[in-house]
Amino acid sequence: MRIGATAGVVFVAGAVIGLLALRSPVALPLNNAIWLDRAWTFGDLESERLREFTGRLIENQIGTAYAYVSSLGIDNRWSGGPQGKGSFMDSRHVVANFVREFKSQNENFRVLGWIEIWTHLDNVDGYRLDDTNLHSNIADFSRLLVTQLGFDGILLDVKPLFSDNNDLIRLIQRVRSVVGQEVPIAVAVTADLTPPDLRLQNVESIAPGTMWSPSFKNRVMVSADEVILLMYQSYRQEPLDYVNWVAYHVETYINELESATKVLVSIPNYGGASSAHNPAVETMEKALDGVYEGLRRLDEDKRQLLTGIAIFSNEQLSQSDWNTFRDMWLQR
Repeated sequence: MRIGATAGVVFVAGAVIGLLALRSPVALPLNNAIWLDRAWTFGDLESERLREFTGRLIENQIGTAYAYVSSLGIDNRWSGGPQGKGSFMDSRHVVANFVREFKSQNENFRVLGWIEIWTHLDNVDGYRLDDTNLHSNIADFSRLLVTQLGFDGILLDVKPLFSDNNDLIRLIQRVRSVVGQEVPIAVAVTADLTPPDLRLQNVESIAPGTMWSPSFKNRVMVSADEVILLMYQSYRQEPLDYVNWVAYHVETYINELESATKVLVSIPNYGGASSAHNPAVETMEKALDGVYEGLRRLDEDKRQLLTGIAIFSNEQLSQSDWNTFRDMWLQR
């Protein structure tokens, strides 16, 4: 990793990169990940398109897919279909087929079922994450995905959750009790919006105290097998602010890591401007700059604890996108 390297170290790093280039893409470590939306899991995919896409993943050392499965609705039913309008149970065979076809492309691929759980149903009194029946519903659904549909694990995307919440820990434990110790459970981590040491914008929509405490971050990492730091919707409007915000999360979570939990940084590659997301600021390039700045602040042993990068995109990546990822992450 090129952080404050001397000339001698640069020579060694160059030699290592040269050796990696001679290896078969299949033999490279597949430590990175990518999010796949419902267009993949519920789509009628041509085999040639899937082969081309998975070939790209292997070339870019991506071995894990967080594949969207379903959202838990107000009626506690799981949505399904290309538009999310139907019942998941009516279209689960399509998802199972996708998982089977995707994994058949490479024996080292993992597919985790990405399920979306909203903590509030409305703006009044809709909080529901404390409902033990809800936990059982999520756990049973997770078991279905693993035992019947072929998923290798579960990704819990629980939101919004801007402060310490023991209900999340209890949910993870409940899912664990049902799927077993050997099935990986990943958790999408809510970002801190108001770190005290970073310059803040005066944004009325950000409530004070939108932070997880260090002890709670540690508890989540101990409870899960994998955590994915969501480095977008930061409300930052200046590139340097965003870079430092990403760096803060990398430094904070790696420093709190006291287990064998995998830590991946999810970087943005999508449009759709909003008050939370400025696509001209929250770019793949700036996110990766933030990752490296965060790693620079850690000692050498700690740096090795970062597992990889997870790409979040709402469309198929272009050649330019892949070049950026390769140049700024795989070969940096």
